[in-house]
Amino acid sequence: MDNLLINLVILAVGVIILVFAAKYLVEGLVGIAARLAVPPFILAMLIISIDLEEFAPAVIGSWQNLTALSFGSILGTVVFLIFLALGTAAALFPIRHPDFPLKYIGMLGGVILLVFVLAFDGRISRTDGVIALVLYGAFVTYLMVDLRRTRAAREEIEEAEEEVQKILKDPPWHFPLMFVGGLVGLVVGALLVIQGVKVVLGVTGLGETILGLTLLAIAANSVELVEAIIPAQKGHPEVVIGNVAGSSFFQLLFTLGICALVRPLTVEPIALKYFIPATALSWLILMLIVWRGRTPRWLGVVLMGLYAVFVAGSVMLGFRL
Repeated sequence: MDNLLINLVILAVGVIILVFAAKYLVEGLVGIAARLAVPPFILAMLIISIDLEEFAPAVIGSWQNLTALSFGSILGTVVFLIFLALGTAAALFPIRHPDFPLKYIGMLGGVILLVFVLAFDGRISRTDGVIALVLYGAFVTYLMVDLRRTRAAREEIEEAEEEVQKILKDPPWHFPLMFVGGLVGLVVGALLVIQGVKVVLGVTGLGETILGLTLLAIAANSVELVEAIIPAQKGHPEVVIGNVAGSSFFQLLFTLGICALVRPLTVEPIALKYFIPATALSWLILMLIVWRGRTPRWLGVVLMGLYAVFVAGSVMLGFRL
């Protein structure tokens, strides 16, 4: 028991390091890119489209041959974002988002279907990883073109550009140090998180996929709760939905692709039978929410309840297997 508690503390420390390391790595990258005369809009896209807190543990897990854990964490991230992050934000600050483009949510559904197809043979191969990365590149290219003419995205772009301007006030020599320090911190934090999860895996006997879906996804995405609540509090609902959708695309395509290149991912039968369908269900609910154009407080509470049911059901299912 003492060993378990110690490793849970190690996991928590790893999460804290991940949060700060990801921040400094992105800021360093933005600063270096700015010195190379990269346009402000592209710098803003770096802020919007990169989610390293979830990416690093999944990649380290794949590197350590915990590939089912990594795959589970990717699916778990999507469910976490839709049910808990969006639900908590709406429960605290009911939000309206009538202008968010429904087409992006439709495209997200297509990506979830693609993941199911790629995973149907029980593994995500390196070839599958390349397919996912190519599609992510195509998606980001399309997004960059489309956001320039999409009124609903204006708030998110403006907020990101303001953040870029704050970052660029630092002395130029800070940015390489921030980038290197952030990169080192990201690896160290991810290693600590995976170490903690491995001990829980051994003590509880739960499968890799289930721990990835629950413990790893919750730990790695804890900062996403804050990133959903703050824009909702400030009255920027499009940013809330945009963060949920953008992070989901990043995980399902980019993170999945890199993890598969590091080591082909094992897809356990439980993922195909229960967890990919559960991810698809969370997407369907998100589709209905965006179509309605608002997320009232009661619906936010329902989403939070659904997440609790999802986690409890996953754990119970794991103990039965």
